[in-house]
Amino acid sequence: MRAARLHELGGVPVVDEVDAPEGANVVAVSAAALNPVDIAIGTGRFYGGSPETPYVIGSEAVGTAADGRRVWFRTNSAVAEQAVASPGQAYDVPDGVADADALACGIAGVTGWLAVAWRAKVTSGDTVLVLGASGTVGSAAVQAAKVLGAQRVVGAARKPDQVPDVADEVIDLSGDYELPEASVVIDILWGAPAERALEAAPRDVRFVQLGQSASPTATLQSGWIRGRMMNILGYSLFATAPDVIADGYRQLCEHVRDGRIAFRVQDFALDDVAEAWQRQASGSPGSKIVVSVAS
Repeated sequence: MRAARLHELGGVPVVDEVDAPEGANVVAVSAAALNPVDIAIGTGRFYGGSPETPYVIGSEAVGTAADGRRVWFRTNSAVAEQAVASPGQAYDVPDGVADADALACGIAGVTGWLAVAWRAKVTSGDTVLVLGASGTVGSAAVQAAKVLGAQRVVGAARKPDQVPDVADEVIDLSGDYELPEASVVIDILWGAPAERALEAAPRDVRFVQLGQSASPTATLQSGWIRGRMMNILGYSLFATAPDVIADGYRQLCEHVRDGRIAFRVQDFALDDVAEAWQRQASGSPGSKIVVSVAS
């Protein structure tokens, strides 16, 4: 079968003929996606290490399972004509959802959706601030907050032109800025933006922390946290129960299918996987990078 393999750390993938996987959990892949973690693994910067080269790249895909179900699944070696889906990591794709949208709703999309809908439990009385609102995770969070009826949604990013239009206010984080008092903060950045958001936050703020794109460290004052009875909520998709992911993924896919949420997607053919890889590695592709595998 054809698959995209990386032959050296720091290089770019090429399409090779490799042996197909075997077993009951093999999925015929129609499309796969690239994520920041794939680049971190491929450059040797991932904290969990990197596999021995050459290896097939990719961590999520959409395809048809042996029982005929169309599924989105997280796995290793995803950018290939066939891949193995663990039964606990394969989720049904609702009818009417295109491959590219199914992948945009995957790791990045459902992370943003669940941060708002499940971890923060946003309501109509909330002002929601999304730190890092220009990527797929942030875009999902901004749009989720609007769909769930938040009173006000503020998107903050270094590329403000990429924040979804539904945001009530956009803040450019690349220069001098002030952050509003928000009852919910969805933080993909940490570092200085998180410090400023918490300094401005009201009593009982729900602060959902799910990334460190700005910095792995931040300095917080004890008085902010205890004096305002802050709720600092850690969140990782990889530590979330499968039934929560399944429900959130279905909800998000249905919102996308029905036009309430939209994602920017850039689709590449398998033969153009090197270009897709370099686009993802740019650090801010501005869209979900999808590789169409099926011919």
